[in-house]
Amino acid sequence: MALCWAGWAFAVPITDGDDWSGTYYKGNKIGFNHARVKVRQDSISVHTKMYFRLKSGQTDQSTILTQDTTLTPDLRLKGFVLLQEIMGKRQEVVGRVQGSQLTLEISGRGFHKKQSIDFPPGIHPSATVWLNIMKDGFEVGKKGKLNLFIEAFRMVMPMTYEILRQETIQFDGKKVETFVIQQKFSGMTTTLWTTPEGDVLRELSMTDFESIREPKEVATRLGDKPMSVSSFITLSLVKIKQPITASDNKERLKLKLSNVHSPESIPQDHRQRVIKTEKNGEESYTTTLLIEREPRAPVQLVSLPVPTSQHKDYLQDAPEIQVEHPLIRTLALDLVKGQNDAWKAAKLISTWVYDNLDKVLVDSFTALDALHDRRGECQSHTNLFTALARAAGIPTKVVNGLVYSQEFKGFLYHAWPEVWVGEWRALDPTLGQHHVDATHIKLSEGNYAGALKLMEFIGQVNIELLEQ
Repeated sequence: MALCWAGWAFAVPITDGDDWSGTYYKGNKIGFNHARVKVRQDSISVHTKMYFRLKSGQTDQSTILTQDTTLTPDLRLKGFVLLQEIMGKRQEVVGRVQGSQLTLEISGRGFHKKQSIDFPPGIHPSATVWLNIMKDGFEVGKKGKLNLFIEAFRMVMPMTYEILRQETIQFDGKKVETFVIQQKFSGMTTTLWTTPEGDVLRELSMTDFESIREPKEVATRLGDKPMSVSSFITLSLVKIKQPITASDNKERLKLKLSNVHSPESIPQDHRQRVIKTEKNGEESYTTTLLIEREPRAPVQLVSLPVPTSQHKDYLQDAPEIQVEHPLIRTLALDLVKGQNDAWKAAKLISTWVYDNLDKVLVDSFTALDALHDRRGECQSHTNLFTALARAAGIPTKVVNGLVYSQEFKGFLYHAWPEVWVGEWRALDPTLGQHHVDATHIKLSEGNYAGALKLMEFIGQVNIELLEQ
């Protein structure tokens, strides 16, 4: 059915609203979203909640993100409160705009810090960006660009959108006229179907997540059997046709990665080299990659603490990596007591983390959580190692990527650290490797920027084994 909207710009008025939607991953319901808007004379208040329910064995892995955002009538940010909860662990971020500065107060287990960042006009909180698109109006062919502040990561990132077409869809047993809008952000593409009134009926991402508008009682009905973490991992597994033998001792691999977002998507370092990149279509590339095992020892010995000004940022504490906490500092100094060689000290810390944390599919926010609970997956091991290594005076960064799993016969998304000991060296305290094997494919760096960048690969990238 053709619609008669061509050439019309629908500037949608922002009014009070209370919307719910169910969240699905590859057809499996895993949670819900809630958004409530209240319009006042001098402000707009927006309450958002995202709930994801997963289970690891008998352990509840539910994750809840709740945010209350206050905007001016013209949609400029006044302030927000974000509460992130996972397995009973909590982290709160409070933001207030003062002039051209955003003051942030971050609190969590063993961590409380204030900081200010530049916040010039034209930056919008990600939790309320849909209101900006509505305000600009719906018109087929319209394109826009918005600078988003990602509250959970405290980062500003660009997002583009385009109103692709008009489309009549079947929804709730009726034909509904919609605009189809495509959003692109940090290598991810999301498609939305919205009514002319701004009600989003469906949202579909390339990573197989889907949100469908539902009544509250339907959206919050999740069933008796929550999706297991292992099932979620299996669904995000990158399978290959030919298994890799003795992967934990693999010295060298040649791989082809397809459906890569850009020719610069795959990082290179001393261990990982891009041989060639071929363009397959718009924002689709194939990269041939040669990866080698981490060398046994650094080229030179470096004393502890590492004398460096170049990498001092990798000694800092962070909300997830509480370098300054007394428990972290005391344990770090105890582990490396009497050790003057930075590389040997890093291996001592890695061994302790591997030996003292149970390998279970449960998540945690921080290094301190991992230390208290003595269990976790790769992120828990990596955060704790990073905190201890930095506290011992070793510059350390978090790396995100893929590693081959003999159990699953494919590549799983994974995190591990790299330490600066005169050169960057990769270890894996989750797998007990002092020099990581060649199946460790590095895709990004950093807790925040790295996690965002990793999203462009999940559910998209394919891997072909060329040589092993």
